Amino acid sequence: MLWPPSLDPVVRSRAFHARNGELGVLPEDAASFLAACREDRVEVLGWELWVVDHAWGQHFNGPVPAPGLWCGGIPVKGPNVPTVYGFHGDADEAERQLASLDLSREVLPEWLPHVRVNFTLGD
Repeated sequence: MLWPPSLDPVVRSRAFHARNGELGVLPEDAASFLAACREDRVEVLGWELWVVDHAWGQHFNGPVPAPGLWCGGIPVKGPNVPTVYGFHGDADEAERQLASLDLSREVLPEWLPHVRVNFTLGD
């Protein structure tokens, strides 16, 4: 399953749609996505952050523009190496983890508009 059936169509329309059908929802839509999972009894296995419309650079250690693609290396404040955000846990744990994540403190400001949340769902 790629998303819960009762997911608000507005949330789906704002999401990044990967070529394999997976969604990368706006961080502010993550709670709505998880609520739909609970309503539909869709198992959440974990989540990760994506940088959308970018791919991993072959000659650059970071994301480069690539419309329609995504990568998991998030340019963060501090280290010069992008960080991968990936976590395991059910909907409640995902909600706690996302609530404790302050993207504006961790992610370089110019990358915030490109960050999306992707959830791994059970069958």
